[in-house]
Amino acid sequence: MKILVNGEKGGQIAATDRGFQYGDGVFETLRVRNGKPLLWDRHWKRLCRGLEQLRIPGIPETACLEDLQSFATVNECMVKLIVTRGPGPRGYAVPAHARPTRVTMGGESLATTIEVDVLHVGLCRTRAGAQPLPGCKHLNRIENVLARMEWGPDWDEGLMLDSSGKAICGTQSNVFILENEVLLTPPLRRSGIAGTRRSWLLEHARRAGMRVREEPLPLARVRSADAMFFSNTRIGLRRACWIDQARSLSDPGSTGLVDDLQALGAEMHAMA
Repeated sequence: MKILVNGEKGGQIAATDRGFQYGDGVFETLRVRNGKPLLWDRHWKRLCRGLEQLRIPGIPETACLEDLQSFATVNECMVKLIVTRGPGPRGYAVPAHARPTRVTMGGESLATTIEVDVLHVGLCRTRAGAQPLPGCKHLNRIENVLARMEWGPDWDEGLMLDSSGKAICGTQSNVFILENEVLLTPPLRRSGIAGTRRSWLLEHARRAGMRVREEPLPLARVRSADAMFFSNTRIGLRRACWIDQARSLSDPGSTGLVDDLQALGAEMHAMA
């Protein structure tokens, strides 16, 4: 794995860094193709919005792009970009003059990974709580860590519910269902993260004439859906089925709208 700290290879992070101490920072996970981060405008806007929400000084976009360009030695890979408030004194009070730390890490070739066509999904017991900064992709991800620990050996993803028992997201993805030829996804005003692929898909599905709505999704509604999908930077958009269906359902079937969504997913990957 290649790691850059403030643009320097082999750089070190101070033990007093507030990202390490308190999760005081934000991050983006990017798919990088020939040194170019895909859907960069969406990632950059979300990163800047998160920094603003946390009142962390902004960082130069050019520095981030230079870091990402250094991964061009691999045709296609995943890279994580982290920005913290930087080092600070002990205690929760933020330093008067923050010096943000920028960490860029990753580089494993995606050409060596095998992705399944249909994700097998289980239900996580860990709930996604209400966030004080909705939409901010901050470094405090302990709920996702706990949910990921619940995965069985045959899981490809886990569905997480919010505190009221409604579906909110995957362990590491956004969730969608098809119901009566309508594409539905939960609103993320209190919990969850609005992914860059999620926003792309909703925008382009509407342009393609599909009916799209953000609505609360009780678990029973997800269970009875015509189809289920998950999306994130790594997998793009992927069809899914429940673990308890997997043994008897090797092929979850296809409909015109399912095919249209999968075509949009392929377009998203190709055009990004």
